[in-house]
Amino acid sequence: MKLDSKYFDKIRVTPRGSKPEPKVEKMCEWEGCNKPARHKAPKGRSAEGQYWNYCTAHVQEYNKKYNYFAGMSDDAISTAQKAAQTGDRPTWKLGENAHSKAGAKRGTARDFRDPLGLFGKNAKPAQSKLGRNLRINEVKALQTLGLDENASPEDAKAKYKLLVKRLHPDANGGSRANEDTLKAVIQAYDTLRASGFC
Repeated sequence: MKLDSKYFDKIRVTPRGSKPEPKVEKMCEWEGCNKPARHKAPKGRSAEGQYWNYCTAHVQEYNKKYNYFAGMSDDAISTAQKAAQTGDRPTWKLGENAHSKAGAKRGTARDFRDPLGLFGKNAKPAQSKLGRNLRINEVKALQTLGLDENASPEDAKAKYKLLVKRLHPDANGGSRANEDTLKAVIQAYDTLRASGFC
């Protein structure tokens, strides 16, 4: 920016002819002090959001003597300090919440709908021969191959080989009618191999 610009010379903070209002300084509220008050000091626990106006010397003296918990019992002080650690918001132990203490009506789930039977009493996650629960993509891959969740890796390999031989265009006289099914079977087997199932 050029300092001799015609625009720079016309910038004004206040309109021409008006004078800025004089700044009124507050006086120190300490008894017998007439210095300007440049600092705020809280009035106390019972007067939240209210402040005294003090000069530097008196605010330092006030801060040395200030005690937020003055007049409180030890139990009340420890309760206030504990509440302040969580921002004065209620907390619960791990595994509990407000709903668990709301009563018997809140704890029951009679109207709970489970159309897929995922949360039934007898529902157990499918386990592979590897000793771990099958993931959703592994179960879908087994279903694509026409197997259930209890199939072994050897069953999956055998079924894959059988389906590829059956669906391949060379086995069907060059027909590409089963091309999408063949792609799905190959992708399902690749998923099982990538997950370590077979």
